[in-house]
Amino acid sequence: MMHPLPNSLTRETAPVVALHSSASGAHQWDDLRTQFSDRFELHAWDLPGYGSADDRLDEGQGVSRAALPIIRKIEALKQPVHLIGHCFGGGVALKIALLRPELVKSLTLYEPAAFHVLKAADAEGRSLLEGFSALETQLSQPKSASDLQGFVDYWTVPQSWASLPPERQDKLVELAPKLLEDFRDLESEQWHLSDLQALRIPTLIMVGMESPALAQATAQMIAQEVDNAELALLPAMGHMAPIFDPDWVNPRILQHIARVQKAARPVTWPARVAA
Repeated sequence: MMHPLPNSLTRETAPVVALHSSASGAHQWDDLRTQFSDRFELHAWDLPGYGSADDRLDEGQGVSRAALPIIRKIEALKQPVHLIGHCFGGGVALKIALLRPELVKSLTLYEPAAFHVLKAADAEGRSLLEGFSALETQLSQPKSASDLQGFVDYWTVPQSWASLPPERQDKLVELAPKLLEDFRDLESEQWHLSDLQALRIPTLIMVGMESPALAQATAQMIAQEVDNAELALLPAMGHMAPIFDPDWVNPRILQHIARVQKAARPVTWPARVAA
């Protein structure tokens, strides 16, 4: 159970912006909004190309096509934000931090989709990237709902697809073109791991220990490059934990934001006269 924090956190906390995963939407963060509504101002926007947000750029390359419209929204808030991202939203959050670090007060990422960094990995890492690229084929021409079974089971657990109600399966088929667009933006991203070394943003990266090796390897490579980044390994959690297990993920988000926002002040002992 979440215990209330002092109300002063609300008055002094920077806004929070939460970016959802592929095949999801701003509603992904409804639990976070409800649990922490009295603690900070949360902005959960549909990523460009999802929901009511049709503003993904036609020009440009890579994740910038989604990141630049979000940057404009953050600029409108007139102050740096605590930035949260899951999966594709995590990749967008990283891109925002690289393009406009002055807009980001803290980063909280759950398995950010920045799989292009595996191009610089060892043979095992590169083979993971090849497997990821193979998933694109399943999204390019889905003729029926069952054509997406491998994709869904890869990111969740085996037999997940079979357990979905037919209407949810049909919705995923409808979203396949958006997923394919996300994949292609991720594959064409150009920043290098070494670029992350310039970031001086307090960063928490969470990884589910039951997640695909691709997501785990990517998160660990990123955490190694970001200065003083914290890598949190979550037992029994998978890639979709922010959606399926928010009670495990959301408290860690709040902890990181609160720690950054309310950094400990120097402590001095009261003066005493020696006996």
